[in-house]
Amino acid sequence: MRSGFRHSTLAIALALGAALSAGPFTMASAQTATAAASSPDAVGAAALVEVTAHVTHIDASTNSVTLRGPRGDSMVVDVAPEVGDVKKLKIGDEVHIAYKGALLLSADKIDAKGIRSRVENEATIPASGGGTAQVKSVQVVATVQKIDRKKREVTLRGPNRSVTLQVAPDVPLEKLKVGDSIRADYQSATAIQVTRGGAPIQ
Repeated sequence: MRSGFRHSTLAIALALGAALSAGPFTMASAQTATAAASSPDAVGAAALVEVTAHVTHIDASTNSVTLRGPRGDSMVVDVAPEVGDVKKLKIGDEVHIAYKGALLLSADKIDAKGIRSRVENEATIPASGGGTAQVKSVQVVATVQKIDRKKREVTLRGPNRSVTLQVAPDVPLEKLKVGDSIRADYQSATAIQVTRGGAPIQ
């Protein structure tokens, strides 16, 4: 595993216990990034976001949910088993969720010939307070659909769906363009708290 990946995932784990601030539901929006995500201990970490959204899809096999906010933004969020059980939810539920956004850790141009693929891995890494955190990493062969250089966001089309990612500071975004086929490593969006009607989904 790349050293840059280990550094970024550790920074994310250190940021998990930091305070969250509420913001409008805009996926990976700079307006929803908390102060914790820009602190010295969280350099390269995904922003921590707190939103209220509606459940549009539930995947019990991966314990993940697809959420849609009032502006129509949609994204998939992984839920760690210790955080909640998505089988307790149903389509249409309104939930309040705190999550760390998906973070692009590396991107290399390749000649994929239109073939897309996806591989997921999980790792347990040290977290603050002497605990540990489960981190899901994804390696995907995908097509670049959209680039927002001002916000440092990129949208990739993989084999199953599109995903919008924040781009880590050490990833050279200027070398990418729309239409490129790339091999990318990224941290998936992961919930650290999910409540429905003020109660955890345990």
